[in-house]
Amino acid sequence: MNLPSFIKQTALRSIAIFLVKAIGLAFRIPLFRILGAEGTGIYQIVYSIYGFTLTLISGGFPTSLALMTAKDKTRGWQFFRNMSIPFFVFGTGISVLCYVLAPYIAVFLGDDKLAIPIRFLAPALAIVPLLQLYRGFLQGLELYGIESASQLIEQIVRVITMLFLVIVWMKYGVHTSVGGAVFGAFTGALIALAFLWILYNRQKSPHFPLESGGHEIKSMRWLVFGPGLFWFIKSSLAITLTRLVVPASDFVDAIIIPSRLQVSGLSQSEAFAIFGEIFGMAATIVYMPTIITAALSFTIAPKLTADWENQKKREFVNRSNLSLEIGWFWGIGSIGFLLFHADELAMFIFGSSSAANAIRYLSFVPLITGMRELTTTMLWAADQKRIPLIGLLFGLVCSAASAYVLVAIPNFGHAGAAISVLVLESISLLWNASFLRKRCKGIFPLFPLLLSLTFLAAVVFLYPAFESFLFDIGAGSATIRSVGRILFLAICLILYLMLRFWRKLRLH
Repeated sequence: MNLPSFIKQTALRSIAIFLVKAIGLAFRIPLFRILGAEGTGIYQIVYSIYGFTLTLISGGFPTSLALMTAKDKTRGWQFFRNMSIPFFVFGTGISVLCYVLAPYIAVFLGDDKLAIPIRFLAPALAIVPLLQLYRGFLQGLELYGIESASQLIEQIVRVITMLFLVIVWMKYGVHTSVGGAVFGAFTGALIALAFLWILYNRQKSPHFPLESGGHEIKSMRWLVFGPGLFWFIKSSLAITLTRLVVPASDFVDAIIIPSRLQVSGLSQSEAFAIFGEIFGMAATIVYMPTIITAALSFTIAPKLTADWENQKKREFVNRSNLSLEIGWFWGIGSIGFLLFHADELAMFIFGSSSAANAIRYLSFVPLITGMRELTTTMLWAADQKRIPLIGLLFGLVCSAASAYVLVAIPNFGHAGAAISVLVLESISLLWNASFLRKRCKGIFPLFPLLLSLTFLAAVVFLYPAFESFLFDIGAGSATIRSVGRILFLAICLILYLMLRFWRKLRLH
């Protein structure tokens, strides 16, 4: 069977992202055990500041550059070359500003000791935006091997720095130790950027030679001083605002949830611990399956853009539907795995079952977030960049309101925080889907989606019967039951896949 090229690229991209995530998770296991739930909560609060600020700096420029490069490679190279220095200067300025204002930010968040890790995080803001811009250019060229290699190098250096400094600096207190953990973002990005720079110097010339003489000078002036730069910034603004909503939501959660948990009767230490269990421990696990949909979205964006640009609506719809069906099926399987194996995952990764309930509450994240990311990419490719932004803004307001009300209810902290996360993703997904169906006839097919939901309901119904069967045959040990449940779920997924795509397989 000949698979579409973007499926093969998605598989390769997924393997690369999986290696990056697996390395990060392998090092986070001892990291979280050293820091504990409270330290993990502090880490997540500081990292929410980093994510928000980083998105504010780079925003949609890398994505916009990728889409532009997919249309015109020479023009994409020109923009990348002329935007690099401004990106670095602006990022350095924000980095210095973050370092100076760290004490004030810490007081605003309710813990003046947070200034220590915030200052250790500041240097990364000068390097990471430039690295992301370079990767956006590589994405437009579909050079996924080089881009993935730089991510792998960044992650390896980052996690080694994190673990080493956390262990060495733990004697100075948890806040300093967390500072060592977040400083890994700077070292990892610096080495990854050096790796890409070395590749560039070894080539001794850009990928796409520019025109020479007066034509090149005129082109450069148009890009830097004329409408070229203005057009690029304008086209990136909607993507920037859209990408900013999710980090903004994380930042708002870092402000609202710990304080509202204290309103419910918990101490500051207990509030940070619960925040760490939800957004540090449980979120680390439930977002792992989204590497597949993230890779799919990453690889399909240039192809969808080219289809739309060339008026190939049918190819656009077919490619979109195949991507949506893959994302939906993967999300359904992930839900089942997270629901049934939350206790085992929490014990294996964190050495405690305290995060198990949070994992169950957030088990729908892989499905909803993955589909939201795919639909956002499709709308961007179809030049509908404002629609995802509006949906995310509406979701952000509803999410913040639900967190403010629900988290303050005694003994409802885990569930309330999880509901606020799902509200944001669900509202934005429904908004995207409604506009996609109006914009492109035949997109977002309902039948396979309903079929997958029926499959999940059947698996949930059969699961207790399967566990009873294991007890009846004498397989009562926890290890045997855990392995048996995993095999049962895997077999169900494979059978569903064969039944669902049997006709397509036969046609090929």
